[in-house]
Amino acid sequence: NRTVEAARPADPADLQASESVLQEAGGVWFPNSAYKTAQSINDFRVEDLPLMVIANWRGFSGGQRDMFEEVLKYGSMIVDAFTAYEQPVFVFIPPFGEIRGGAWVVLDASINSSVMEMYATKGTARGGVLEANGAASVKYRTRDLISTMHRLDPALQELDQKLKNETVEDVKQKLGQQISEREQELLPVYEQISVQFCELHDTPGRMKAVGVIEKEVEWETARSFFYWRLRRKLAEFDLRRQLVQAGEVGRGLKSLSPVDASKMIHDWFVETPGLSEELWSEDKAVLSWMAEHHTTLEQKITAYTKQVVASEVIQVMSAGGDTARIGIAGIVEGLSRGMESLSPEERNRVRQLVAQSLQL
Repeated sequence: NRTVEAARPADPADLQASESVLQEAGGVWFPNSAYKTAQSINDFRVEDLPLMVIANWRGFSGGQRDMFEEVLKYGSMIVDAFTAYEQPVFVFIPPFGEIRGGAWVVLDASINSSVMEMYATKGTARGGVLEANGAASVKYRTRDLISTMHRLDPALQELDQKLKNETVEDVKQKLGQQISEREQELLPVYEQISVQFCELHDTPGRMKAVGVIEKEVEWETARSFFYWRLRRKLAEFDLRRQLVQAGEVGRGLKSLSPVDASKMIHDWFVETPGLSEELWSEDKAVLSWMAEHHTTLEQKITAYTKQVVASEVIQVMSAGGDTARIGIAGIVEGLSRGMESLSPEERNRVRQLVAQSLQL
């Protein structure tokens, strides 16, 4: 968060070269720090670890030297690292922290919505592409402020009415001067109000309303909240991974996306007697449900695996013509090869299952 000095030594091969010391502002990504961030995320990803990002960045440095040193390329490497992440990722804006500019782009949870979630400290955190001063200068220019003054200020409304009804030219000029003086007197106040108004769009409450964060978190309870959230997510991801692998059994590819798998788990939770949609956001309740219904969930995954395989066989057999004939021959050959790798007891069991199914 502090300004740091980046020293670049002189080139020994160049007699005219000299050491240069660059000032790097705090809370800003430069090419070297952006690359370091992307490298760290990739290191955690390779070790298959969950990731917690305490986010307080104002964006990327946009100077000509930084653009020449490919700051955008290193920023895109952060996005690539998040895209490839498979464990839970929490982006948390701490008290009095902020995410602005390009930092918002590379930390947005929509980059990898199946694993990323964003949270903000209640009250003091801020987030938005433009800072409040910048947004006010773009969205609420001086002419807009003056228009608002004439709409709200009683003194200006009275002067406007007098100017409208006045016919003497000298008096009109005097009234115009009074209006101008009143506008200059009110302008600093209205500028502060416009900045405050723009800042209201960057508060955690507004971020929650537009859906860019999951929840406002109290700083005093943040450690406990993220502890239970992480435990719930790890258990949910493990169950989700089993569902995705079950889909691979039938088709040889991921027929069920992680988002769809989470939706299926959610439906199982809501369908459980005594549970409701409101409890899905309670991490302790979801963890208790997974522990209490462990056997039931395994049965549901087994049933889903059977359903995927059965759907694959039905699709092959209902294709018609030579495609169906070749497909059925492939199924029979696959069963024959699979039987060779089984023990005698397992072979008898498979024969019994096939015989029972054919009788039905």
